[in-house]
Amino acid sequence: MNSTRILALGLTLLIITLTAASANAKGIAGRANTGGYGMAGCGLGSIVFPENNKMQIFAATTNGTFGSQTFGISFGTSNCEGGSIFASKEKIEQYVAANQEMLKNEISRGNGETLNGLADLVGANNREQFGNYLKSNYTKIFAKSNQTSNEITNNLFSVMY
Repeated sequence: MNSTRILALGLTLLIITLTAASANAKGIAGRANTGGYGMAGCGLGSIVFPENNKMQIFAATTNGTFGSQTFGISFGTSNCEGGSIFASKEKIEQYVAANQEMLKNEISRGNGETLNGLADLVGANNREQFGNYLKSNYTKIFAKSNQTSNEITNNLFSVMY
């Protein structure tokens, strides 16, 4: 294939994608936060492409290409929202694993952006009070050195609930 033909093919795919997105714009509002997505699952693909089997390959490709499904599942976006305002223990453990050192430092101080993110995940109404409470329980949360994220999460749950 020559470069002109590849460019034409790329432009054709772009036009098809944009046409599908604009044709589906009305359906986005109807499916938002309802779990109304097809077999490709939640993610950007579920927003851009309609809920029919013929378009699911494009939805799945979009989700995989942009990483929107992984991000959406982790953070409750792109039609991947759960039914609760509280994150699951698994989501909290993932957050702790990704931010373990920052959380250790910020919990010792009782404040910080990463600690605020944790407060939001667990549904704490008052970030300052949450931070101070965890600070006062620092030795229970970080009971030993070289803890796994699972151990830290379990310790967090034991002092929070």
